[in-house]
Amino acid sequence: MKSSIRWRLVMMYVLLVIIIMMVSGTMIVIQIRNNEQSVLEDEMKVAVRNIKGILSEEINDIGQLNQELKTVFKNNVGIYSDKRVFILDTNGKVVYSFKSTEAGLSFTTHQVMAAIEDGNYSSFDRYQRLPDSEARYIGYAENIKSNGRVIYVIYVLGDTAIIERNVQETIMVILVTIGVALVIAIVLGYIFAEFITKPITELSLKARDMQLGRLDKPMRVYSNDEIGQLSINFNKMSKSLSDTLNEITREKSKLEIVFKHMTDGILVFDRMGIMVHINPAAKDMLLIEGEISFGEVFSPYIDTTYREIKEIVFEETISKIILVESRYYSIYFAKFLDEKDEAAGLICVIQDITEHKRLEEMQKEFVANVSHELRTPLTTIKSYAETLLEGALDDRILSEKFLQVINNEGDRMTALVKDLLELSKLDNSQVKFAMNILNLKHILKDSVDKYNIHAKEKKQSMIYYPPNFQCKVVGDEGRIEQVLRNIITNAIKYSPEYAKIEIRVEDKNKYIKVIVSDTGMGIPKEDLERIFERFYRVDKARSREMGGTGLGLAIAKEIMVYQGGKIEVGSVLGEGTHFDLFFPKESV
Repeated sequence: MKSSIRWRLVMMYVLLVIIIMMVSGTMIVIQIRNNEQSVLEDEMKVAVRNIKGILSEEINDIGQLNQELKTVFKNNVGIYSDKRVFILDTNGKVVYSFKSTEAGLSFTTHQVMAAIEDGNYSSFDRYQRLPDSEARYIGYAENIKSNGRVIYVIYVLGDTAIIERNVQETIMVILVTIGVALVIAIVLGYIFAEFITKPITELSLKARDMQLGRLDKPMRVYSNDEIGQLSINFNKMSKSLSDTLNEITREKSKLEIVFKHMTDGILVFDRMGIMVHINPAAKDMLLIEGEISFGEVFSPYIDTTYREIKEIVFEETISKIILVESRYYSIYFAKFLDEKDEAAGLICVIQDITEHKRLEEMQKEFVANVSHELRTPLTTIKSYAETLLEGALDDRILSEKFLQVINNEGDRMTALVKDLLELSKLDNSQVKFAMNILNLKHILKDSVDKYNIHAKEKKQSMIYYPPNFQCKVVGDEGRIEQVLRNIITNAIKYSPEYAKIEIRVEDKNKYIKVIVSDTGMGIPKEDLERIFERFYRVDKARSREMGGTGLGLAIAKEIMVYQGGKIEVGSVLGEGTHFDLFFPKESV
């Protein structure tokens, strides 16, 4: 069972009231007892002095003494009604008493002995009893002197029953008062405790709601005192915390979305090298399943241990390049800090640089190809020129032949440089296209008519299937002719005699599709992906013999992309090849 502060406060309040009432009641009882006893003692002194006036000499006539005492008692009934009076001789024996049965009694109390000795004992005799009574008395004695000597002692006993009765009545009144006070204290204590604990209960419930994440409901403020101010500040804190948590949640959500969808991989390791975070990209890159250690992740690719990398990274950021199943990844290692700005572990950012590596290789290959393409004609030109300078000029027929070769090689270099400049302009968006709405039927018919002559020279048949629908496209007419020229001439060049070249047109939603197919030698499957690369040739020797620069398809692709279209290729080795040209329609 839970203990409640409300009942603790009530109990404390009630106990406080009980203690105060008990202390006060005890003091009251003691004071009443002392007052009652003081009154009784004063009455006893008065009673002794009244009797002392009639006992100035030794008693000779008992009857006369009895008559005089009765007169005194009658005149002072209030004083003598609850008292016992004795006249004692100097030996403490009773000389006179109201009751004959008390004759012969002897008193040797402190008061009596002090009076006999003509002294004074400050304290009254306490708790005195008589043979015929159960009552308790207090005693007071004074002596009577004659000629300087003690002749009698007056000894008065006062009954303490009235004192005890008054004390008991007072105690009963106090007990009843305490009972009433307790009831009132319990009621007031509960009200007081409720006033104190209700805001505390509200605070407790609000704290529980905060623990469960419910921060939007403010708590009720019951007063404007310190507890009320605490409630107000608690509401402010709750709202501030809610705003902070919402902001943190938003930022966390943003980061989670960024980490989840970013193409770079993210891995986080703690001080011991245990993985504490990984995003999907990193899992795909490094083929990771589950949360594992640094060594299990990188040991196949890096020889350095986690401790060694950590010591280096805590001073500076480092990077490494690894190869995972034919893909290259660059990994950056950096430290991350805890709330005390101390290094708490490593964060690894993984970037896929396969394309970058491929571009580097392509760049190297491009430079090598350009160098090779230029070196071959330059070598030929230099060799023929040296031959002419060494005396071949005298032979006119040989000189003309050599000069013709030099001229052909010069044309070849001029075409190569021209195509390189064309590609450079396309790469840098320096070429301006005159975009217009064109009738693709006319452009196709003109191109077929123009290059059909070359096909007939190789005894090839070129068949054009005119479309029976509108072929309005958006593009630059000269550039479209350039693309068609490149594709059709390639079909003629790389197809043997008696091959068939077909040109079809199809309507494909947003595009007009032109298909140029041939029954030539075809392209191997492994070369199809690279057919649009610069200087890439399937059969380099044969292509060079045919005068190609190896840049025509690369230029054609750039032109198609620039105009919003695309170009695709399909081929079966030994059966033929088809190029699909997609031109954007007028409505697009």
